[in-house]
Amino acid sequence: MQGQRKLSILSLSTSQRKTLRMKAARQLTIAMLLLAVIAALYSGYSLISDPTGSTLGIPFYWLNGTMFKDFTTPGWIILLAIGVSGIITLFMVIKRIRHFHFFVIVQGIIICLLVIAQMIIIGEENMLQYLFLMLGMAIAIVGGLLGQADKQGEGKNKK
Repeated sequence: MQGQRKLSILSLSTSQRKTLRMKAARQLTIAMLLLAVIAALYSGYSLISDPTGSTLGIPFYWLNGTMFKDFTTPGWIILLAIGVSGIITLFMVIKRIRHFHFFVIVQGIIICLLVIAQMIIIGEENMLQYLFLMLGMAIAIVGGLLGQADKQGEGKNKK
């Protein structure tokens, strides 16, 4: 049975295989954006509702020497820059709005920049920051691949 399925995939045309790869890339993008959005909405809301950071287990001393008196402003930044903009990007990917891949790349870059800024401002790193840095890079890379595949598809249609 498994051999028959493999045979049917191999018998697909090049354009059908490309369509399957694009669908898989879009699904991966949706999953990664969903992870980032859920984490940002939860952590942003938690930091806004508990500015001490204790709900998330974040030590308050991380703010020593920073421009922030509590975690309210960082919470709003996370909520808006990753959570809300991520929802908009997610909607664009799901609806396949033209040039959605550009917004996916931008969303990945925003995540990376915020994590790097956090590392610089706080002066300490933890594993979660590195995981979200990798997630942001993965989102940007997959967005770039989706854009490249989209441009190649446009070029073939124009010929």
